Amino acid sequence: MKILFYLEHSDTRGGIEIFAERHAAKLRAEGNEVEIAGGATPPFGGFDEIVVHKCGDLRTLLGFPPQKTVYYVHDHEPICPRTYAYTPLGNNCTRAGGCLACFFCAPLCRGWKAALGRVFSQRRRIAAMARMKTLVVISQFMKSRLVANGIDPGRISVEPPEIPPANGREGTCAEAPLDLVYVGQLVRGKGVQLLLAAMARMKRRRTLDIVGAGNMEGELKALASRLGLSGRVRFDGFSSDPQCWMRRAACVVVPSFWQEPYGLVAAEAVALGKPVVAFAVGGLPEACGGKATLVPPGDVDALAAALDGGKENN
Repeated sequence: MKILFYLEHSDTRGGIEIFAERHAAKLRAEGNEVEIAGGATPPFGGFDEIVVHKCGDLRTLLGFPPQKTVYYVHDHEPICPRTYAYTPLGNNCTRAGGCLACFFCAPLCRGWKAALGRVFSQRRRIAAMARMKTLVVISQFMKSRLVANGIDPGRISVEPPEIPPANGREGTCAEAPLDLVYVGQLVRGKGVQLLLAAMARMKRRRTLDIVGAGNMEGELKALASRLGLSGRVRFDGFSSDPQCWMRRAACVVVPSFWQEPYGLVAAEAVALGKPVVAFAVGGLPEACGGKATLVPPGDVDALAAALDGGKENN
């Protein structure tokens, strides 16, 4: 079978891109021919199946032949005009998208022109998705979000990411053990600012390695300094081998306060046998599979207490 993988920005490498790479590799191993493309005019012709892993542009989305298109809904972008499913006040949103629900919320983040365009096109976007051959989500949580937006549950397949076994690279991780480790982007919804606040409230003097990069890096470094954490918090930058850092960790912390569609870092840490502390939000409870300490979303005191107790894997 000849399959086209469509990624809107095929030159980036985040959780969605990693998922797509693994998916493509699996299909190739099964004997399929897989081509990866991006941009506004993908080559639709000549393919038996089209797998869409990321497409925010409605005009491009409407161009996919629905009868042979499999659409992976990795995040909230297809059903939320603000794309993150939380309000400008920092609250997670559980409402279905639509003009009344999103009219005042979306512009506060995206600007009126861009946001209203997405608000008024939201139903067309969802209708286009509903016509496709199959919609695939990575958690029951995301299936519930699509159903709330009017998608027939019978058209939705739940396929959690396959977590590869330890890749045998332990030899590259021979450095000294670490204490707390965060792996991920340094952006608002990932909640690193909440983790730093929790570190400041803890009784134990634990150390934290922050592995990642993002637009909040400068702000987070300044916050760590203000909280008196400079000697206990290290910003290690982006790593192409995050498992190396997780293997060395005494505990992996996933402080996301937005509704993670799944939580790949948490799942990989659990697969490595590492204790995990996370907020119980979105798909994170599913990703952890009952093998993590989960605390109420956004509750800094509860996060501090969980990390203070040192019983992360209860």
